[in-house]
Amino acid sequence: MTADARPGVLLLSSNLRRRYAEDILTALSLPRGALLRFRYEAEYVAPDLQTCIADGSVISRRTVIAFVADVDEPAPFLIPIRLASVVRTDKVADMIVLQLSVEDYANLEDLPLTEQELAASGKAWLDKLRERNGGRYYPAVTKFPDLRIHEGGDDDAKWLGIARRLSMHDTFAHSYFMRVSQPLLGNGAAMDFDDQGRLAISDRRSARLPVVFYSKRYSDDVPRTLSCVTDGTFLRVSSDDAYDVASRYDSVEFWLQPETMSFDALTRVTLRLGGPQDGGAGAGSRALTTHAWFPVIVRRSRRRLSFRVAGSIAGAFLVALPAILGQDSPLWARMLAALTGAACIAYATVVSARGGK
Repeated sequence: MTADARPGVLLLSSNLRRRYAEDILTALSLPRGALLRFRYEAEYVAPDLQTCIADGSVISRRTVIAFVADVDEPAPFLIPIRLASVVRTDKVADMIVLQLSVEDYANLEDLPLTEQELAASGKAWLDKLRERNGGRYYPAVTKFPDLRIHEGGDDDAKWLGIARRLSMHDTFAHSYFMRVSQPLLGNGAAMDFDDQGRLAISDRRSARLPVVFYSKRYSDDVPRTLSCVTDGTFLRVSSDDAYDVASRYDSVEFWLQPETMSFDALTRVTLRLGGPQDGGAGAGSRALTTHAWFPVIVRRSRRRLSFRVAGSIAGAFLVALPAILGQDSPLWARMLAALTGAACIAYATVVSARGGK
């Protein structure tokens, strides 16, 4: 990676808490352009990065997200996950919240493929990280050694390379990895996220969410389900909303259909891959749950609204036309105008309002 393209911020997430490790699964699963939040207590954010947050210079800065474990052990584990850019920062009490727009997956072609080699390189890298930050370990920094990642390559291959390396660690050994590809309209056109990480779809148009998943091992002792959930009022799943996971890897596609409305609405789509909500014993209790969600704006169709208004105006005019023409006009012409006007009003207020359903 060139010096100009090298990320200027490093955000590490560990396995000290289940939520921290699941944040890594979320970062790995989101489509390009979606937003992700990382939270740190201020004492774990390096002073240089706190300065950049305070003066706003961190905004738009390229960031690399990585997983780290066993930091204080002789054989630490470090895997870069994904590139992103900072779009917003907030400070709540003693917490610093960074909102990121996810970008490319990290290309790990230059990283080792065995756990022993990864541990050795991780130890040397963490020693250099401490050295560059005054001898202290911070999980959020601006000064860090080269991570030996570069851009380019196939997204599917990069995602799988990351998943396979992560599954070498006990944290992810029993978990499933998920990837949500770029959402598509019904005609196959790609849907892009706006600068606030939201998708937009107009009513009477459908969308598709291609999803793939992978796990290092499969066990039928614990049932796992891949599900897609919406609010059901403004946006609904028009395909099967759940898929029973019965293999180590597969691909699934969920279809979404917005409801026809007279106003714009903000909702969200949530995908979940995991076992029962209440957990359980055995491998299922050690397996993490993957979540991915993003907001969706359902917009009323401007074309349909214009057609509805035009139909109502034309209908009202035709209904009033017999009175305008007066008694001297033929009866059949007045009746035809009134009936045609009534049909126009009925179509505009009933059929068009319901989207043709």
